[in-house]
Order: sequence, then structure tokens, then C-alpha cells
Amino acid sequence: MSAQKIRIGLVGAGAIMRLSHAPTINASAGAELVAVFDADLQRAEAIVKDFGGTAYDDLDRMLETPGLDAVVVATPNRFHEEGVLAAAAHGKHVLCEKPLAIDAAAARRMVEACEEAKVVLQVGFNQRFWAQVQIAKQLIDAGFIGRIHQMRSIYSEKSTVYPATTRYRYDLAQSGGATIIDLTIHRIDLARHLVGDFSGVFGELVHSELPEQVDDNVFLLTRFANGARGSLAGNRYSPNIGDGTDIYGTEGTIHIASETISPFASAPLAVYTERSAADLPDVLVEAHYPDAWWETFKGGWITVKPPRRSPYRAQLEAFCESIREAKPAPITGVDGLRAQEFVQGAYLSMQSGTWVDLPLPEDAPFVVPEYR
Repeated sequence: MSAQKIRIGLVGAGAIMRLSHAPTINASAGAELVAVFDADLQRAEAIVKDFGGTAYDDLDRMLETPGLDAVVVATPNRFHEEGVLAAAAHGKHVLCEKPLAIDAAAARRMVEACEEAKVVLQVGFNQRFWAQVQIAKQLIDAGFIGRIHQMRSIYSEKSTVYPATTRYRYDLAQSGGATIIDLTIHRIDLARHLVGDFSGVFGELVHSELPEQVDDNVFLLTRFANGARGSLAGNRYSPNIGDGTDIYGTEGTIHIASETISPFASAPLAVYTERSAADLPDVLVEAHYPDAWWETFKGGWITVKPPRRSPYRAQLEAFCESIREAKPAPITGVDGLRAQEFVQGAYLSMQSGTWVDLPLPEDAPFVVPEYR
């Protein structure tokens, strides 16, 4: 398989397929779009008209497409499990958009099905593939900012800014959550990726503005297994795209902005350190501009502006590489499960008014809160 293109089918024909997945596949030298499924055949045909492939309104028939290697699942959240289980049953590798499922039990079934079928299951936490996030991860893993004790992140976006074709995200029966499961879950995954596994969550999710009675105003506190603490926030009403992640260590601080920059998140990556120039890694040496060319770095902030490349393209390349090399995905089904447990734990925290330990036990109940 190393010399051939990965032949991919789309499960779902909504906005994210049109905006990201279909054009990314078509632009890739290592992948080919061959089929599109949607319960509404006209929607599938519209994608096919613009990007190629064959349209289907029968999922099993699409999965029987000759030579099909893999699928991208990007339907309303409650249908993710159906799509992933069907793909696994047909021996197809899966890139499933976040969230993996509506609840942890479904996510666990999806992970187990793909493990049994020996197919790759990658979860679409595309923000991990921004260059600034990857550089930050390398610095953290190398111990550059010392021991991390605290982190915080904000990710907000007005509900009308994203060009979605429906408002299923605000129908909790279909989505399983609004802001927390669509926006904040990106930062839940990012926090775990950069800092480590979670050991607890305390959640405050409220309805403040949207016409639908959903979580449009989210605040979360988290404990990490390594002893660090964190706070995550998001909303669906503010007109700007709020964005920024800060990691605080004993020897430095890292600031990341992945979606946009603003006066409060003015650089894609900034690193504060008291280390001397001789102790800087190449990526920081090359990024630092002194006041005069003969001056050396004496501590402070270094702004890094890596080339802006599509995280969806990097995500697809990683998925195809995992298939060709028969290796686990860089963002596995278990990563998706852990994020799902965090969301479910936040709901349980709202019910009890207390911290909820993570990871959740397998029999933990799932109840989406009512918002008034």
C-alpha cells in the first residue's frame, strides 16, 4: 500500500466535509476521494459534483465500494457510532470527527470495534496539528519550561459565524452538548496532550444567550494526574473568536494561539524563559530578534511565527501514514474516549455540585443537563 493512494469515502455531506475534508483529500498526493454517503442523496451528490466520487444514500453499499480503504465520519454526533461501527465491520480505517461520540459508553464501543477489526481509528482533534502546538509539545516534553503546575485556555465563537448547513449542534439529542462538546472539547484534548492525563473535573455550564436552551457559557476546572491544575472556558455568543492557551511551568511560560490572533493573543506562539542564548533550542534561537545584531538573548519573551499550514492537511497525512505503515494513529480512539469522559464528568459535576474523578468508571451514568 506504500506506493498507492489511500482511497477514501465520506460518511456525511455537511459543511465540514465541504470546507475541509473533501478539498483536503483532493489536494493530497496520497489520497483520493472515491465515494460520499449521506442519508439525503442530494447532499451527497452536491459534494460529488464539486469534488468527485460516487454518491450513495446507503452506507453499507458505499462501504462495499471496490478498493475503498478508509472513511471520514463527520455526521451529527449521535450518528458517529453507527458510521464507525459499520466501517469497522467492513474492515475500513476511520478518521472520525470530534467528538468521538455522545457519551463515553458509545466511545468505548467504537474503540473496541476498531481494535477487534484491526483498523486505524483516528479522532479529528485537528488543533494538535498546528505547528505552534507541535513546537510547544516538543519544548514541554524536553523539560524546557520545567515542571508544569498550571494551564488555562479559552475558545469561544459566535454560533452564527460558522457556515453550518443546520443547527444540529444546538439540538442536544443529536449533539450531546453544545459549546463543551463542539468547541471546548478541542481544548480538553489539547490540555491532556500538553500537560497529561486528567484526574478530576469540576464543571459550570449555563445557558446565557442563544435561543436554544443549551450550554453556551462554559467554565471548567481540572486536576491533572501529575498534580497540575487548569481552567478551560468557552462560549457561543461573543462576536469575536476568543482564543488562547497558556502553560505555566517552573522555568518558563508558553502561550499558544491557534485559531486567530488578537490584542490578547497576539502571536501564534510565544515563550518566556530566563535561560541564556546558549541554552535555547534552535527553534527559539532562529525566532529571536535582538535589539542589535551583536546582542545576545538575556531572557524574556520570544515570539515564534511558524508557517501557517492547514492542520486538516497534516491530519490527513498522518492518517494515511498510519494506514500505510500499519501503526497507531497519532490521535487514537482512546484519546477521543478520554475527552468524552471529561465531558460526561463535567455533566455529572453539575448534577452533584462537586468534583468528579477521572477517568470515569465504565458504569458512570450519562445525563445531559437541562438549561433554563
